[in-house]
Amino acid sequence: MEPITVRRTEQASRARLGRALEERLCARGARERSVIFACIGTDRSTGDALGPLVGERLLRLGYDADTVIGSLERPLHAVNLLERLAPRVDERPSPLVVAVDAALGPLSSVGSVTLRDGGIRPGHGVGKDLPEVGELALTAVVNVQAGQLDAQVLQSTRLWLVEGLAELISTSCWRATRGIERAASRSTEPPLAAAPAVGV
Repeated sequence: MEPITVRRTEQASRARLGRALEERLCARGARERSVIFACIGTDRSTGDALGPLVGERLLRLGYDADTVIGSLERPLHAVNLLERLAPRVDERPSPLVVAVDAALGPLSSVGSVTLRDGGIRPGHGVGKDLPEVGELALTAVVNVQAGQLDAQVLQSTRLWLVEGLAELISTSCWRATRGIERAASRSTEPPLAAAPAVGV
């Protein structure tokens, strides 16, 4: 499927992104597989705190710690990425991992969120070499790309923008998984008994 991009300020962006995520999760068997959100980043950098903020919001929305890896209290980052994800990814049946991360891009893309097939290479934009994470990727452009100054740009990103993007992503994830749960519960409901015939 083609990537879908929404802007934080766009009307109905949560509903649009949530529907697109639900569709892609279902296409990958989310009704039979557990879904894990790998929220990558660190709370030590404003721009890079997007993932932990999303994880924190998902936990507050009622997701459990087995479903959300990466939060403000326990960030998922370069140092602990393999250690924390490997046990879950090796489970059978394998879970469906949705990777969430901040990104840098052109000025025109700042404030947008993109959902695409395939994983995320965490830290790739700042010179780190880590394995790809996830079957689906949710990335939010938090600031402009600046080459060798990317790390400093992430440090100086406005928390207001990052908070707004984290809210958009977490709400969309909640909409998507709730939609899948509602569809699953409808499919398991017993059929209604036929009304008895009434003589005239």
